[in-house]
Amino acid sequence: MDGYRVIGFGGYKLCVNEEVYEPAEDSEILASILDVKPGEKVIDVGSGSGILGIVAGRMGASVISIDVNPYATEATLCSSKLNHVNIEVINCDSVTCLRGFRVDALIFNPPYLPVEETSSWIGYSWSGGKGGTEVLIRVMSEVNARSYYFVYSSFTDEEEIDRFLKSRGLEINKVKERVIGFEVLKAVKVVAKGYTGGA
Repeated sequence: MDGYRVIGFGGYKLCVNEEVYEPAEDSEILASILDVKPGEKVIDVGSGSGILGIVAGRMGASVISIDVNPYATEATLCSSKLNHVNIEVINCDSVTCLRGFRVDALIFNPPYLPVEETSSWIGYSWSGGKGGTEVLIRVMSEVNARSYYFVYSSFTDEEEIDRFLKSRGLEINKVKERVIGFEVLKAVKVVAKGYTGGA
């Protein structure tokens, strides 16, 4: 695609440009905890380059990738073709374009920094709003799933995430952390309390 460059990441070829979040450690640790099953319905919100939807697609899931950034949806489509993974790609804000749906899993590498920098498309990639939780909580509130995979930072208001999860009857089922300088990244799988499915 015009204006995009191809990078290698985790054994995949990905299309990116200056307006698309280039996958980094957060994408890597989130991808490492995914355990979706063949045939499961998965939504990848904030798809960026498409890496997480592609990983889920390779696991056999039926994937819809969504991003508010039109450059990111083009990048996801380009990346899925490069990796021969069939993904439905939609350009919209969160899941507002879907109605009456239920999925097995939500995958979301959300904007988790406590800033609001949305003057450019790339700014949506890290602008998590107050406490770095606003976008994450809004999306999780809109999606009815059996499991939720997301990542956040030590700069994010973790207490607000805990309050939200408790209010929804959800609990963390799996955690992977990575320290990068003064920041700790956490990738988590969240399920309904008492869920006995795969860890």
